[in-house]
Amino acid sequence: MATSNFYCQSNTSASDYGYCYNLIVGKAIFVQTNTTAWPIDPDTGRDSFPCAAANMCIRYTTTTLSRILDTIFDYPGKQAVLQYFWSRSHTNLAMVGNIVRLQGLPVPVVGHVDAATLWLFPATNYGVTSWPVYDPVENWKAYLNPYRIDVGYVQVLRWQGSVFTSSANLAVYEFGYNNVWYAFDMFVSWAYESSPLAVIPLDHDKEWLPYQELRSAFGYAATGVDQPGWNADDIIRVLRELFPDRAWAVFSDRQYVLYLYNLTPDYVPDWLIERLSPTAMKVLKAPADVTVAKAWLDLLNERNVQIPPQAELP
Repeated sequence: MATSNFYCQSNTSASDYGYCYNLIVGKAIFVQTNTTAWPIDPDTGRDSFPCAAANMCIRYTTTTLSRILDTIFDYPGKQAVLQYFWSRSHTNLAMVGNIVRLQGLPVPVVGHVDAATLWLFPATNYGVTSWPVYDPVENWKAYLNPYRIDVGYVQVLRWQGSVFTSSANLAVYEFGYNNVWYAFDMFVSWAYESSPLAVIPLDHDKEWLPYQELRSAFGYAATGVDQPGWNADDIIRVLRELFPDRAWAVFSDRQYVLYLYNLTPDYVPDWLIERLSPTAMKVLKAPADVTVAKAWLDLLNERNVQIPPQAELP
């Protein structure tokens, strides 16, 4: 929704301070460290800050120079190539100069590199005095306010290239400011070695990272699909052991078979079949509880931006 008038109110004198408006999907980020005026209940975790209380934002109560928001992919021992990204944000942090800092605009960073020293961070462009700005060396193009919102700035960065990396994270440069907000959408494209795939949406830090056997079996991707391993049998064995009550699938790139666990073919979305092009699907275990299969499908659609989701299943 390229002309969506989403914004948050960061003027502390305004009667609607801390509220966010016209959100389409997801949540904004709002940094407000004052937990005296807007406390967080230690027992329930309920946040009294207006946009957090309304479920419109994720509130952070500490400031930082750059913030790692998520892991895009992590492939120990395997190679990936970052190819393209497009990032757009609405924020009260403006780009500085033409261009010195990309404040409030999330970008992929290679490995756990601080966003302030990101390899792709635009250098100051002295030869351009108007927007958009194009850099022919790094092949990025940046836009400031290509359209207007009621409060704040609109920023867009587009890049295409070829960077080899085994991991990539999503980071944003906040420059240590308090009382800042941003909301964003992003498309990231990467390639990786042909491999069997684990098809199970996981949380990187809470579910994938703690298990050495999981990290040895396959890599992590926020999509829940692009998770390559060395051997389909090993992936199946580890998933059976660690997640016997969850739904998951494993794609063999040798036989082109999609193995289903706690799933039936009815729950496999069309877009996944088109992406993998399996010649057959084999049910390892039928779902005893259809809510488990439905949860897998819904989360997979959500993480792969399949909106609207597939037709409702029983």
